[in-house]
Amino acid sequence: MKSFIRWAGSKKQILSTLRQYWPGGRVKYIEPFCGSASLFFALQPTDSILADLNPDLIGAMRAVKRDVGRVVECLRRLPKGKNAYYRVRKNDPALLSHNERAARFIYLNRYCFNGLYRTNAAGLFNVPYGDHKGNLKIDESTIIEAATLLSNAQLVCGDFEETLALAQKGDFVYLDPPYVTEKRRVFSEYTPGSFTVADLRRLAASLKRLDRRRVTFIITYAYSAESRELLGEWNTRRVKARRHIAGFAGARRGAYELIATNLSN
Repeated sequence: MKSFIRWAGSKKQILSTLRQYWPGGRVKYIEPFCGSASLFFALQPTDSILADLNPDLIGAMRAVKRDVGRVVECLRRLPKGKNAYYRVRKNDPALLSHNERAARFIYLNRYCFNGLYRTNAAGLFNVPYGDHKGNLKIDESTIIEAATLLSNAQLVCGDFEETLALAQKGDFVYLDPPYVTEKRRVFSEYTPGSFTVADLRRLAASLKRLDRRRVTFIITYAYSAESRELLGEWNTRRVKARRHIAGFAGARRGAYELIATNLSN
């Protein structure tokens, strides 16, 4: 099953590697930085918690879970094309119903540049229209299929520590936090200050608490000095992945991800 959401930093390219860590069965799946939740949709767990700080993202997932038919109806009413995109983007989401707001989020996410989520100082989405060479469409069947899986998911809008506090012995946690490094700029934030280097220390402490409670976790992070320091005490492996943030395809380049887990080799 595919995600109905595009997301900068999505781990679609390394899903085959990440799936190897999943124990299967009726294990509870927890993802505190869910983004597009591509691993969640690929694994299709029967019991899960998806969480994120982004209220628009979680709101859209809740609306799809609650009444996917109404969300799809709202999507069908939205006009297509570059000029239409900017008109839809300009609409104040506070004046829309929950279903209309979810449809607007899915629409902007589908047609914006590279699936980025960025807001201005006023908290308004400001990513430009993407230069789509192919016929990029909203796949209604994928959204409808996602609603079935989301029906068994608990959806949380909040800080990662609050979500990890819900994890119990035997649960499986996948963490894919926004990237922050001190040496170079990496696109990592929904809004200014949403995740900082200081949060990495909280994250490191959270991993130790999960391990003490015998909660299985895997975490992916950009291969960097910060990730090697943060994750060095766990079992790690480096995998290659292609970045999709640069403005032109020719400027995009391969990079490495560090995967760490408290599972024994």
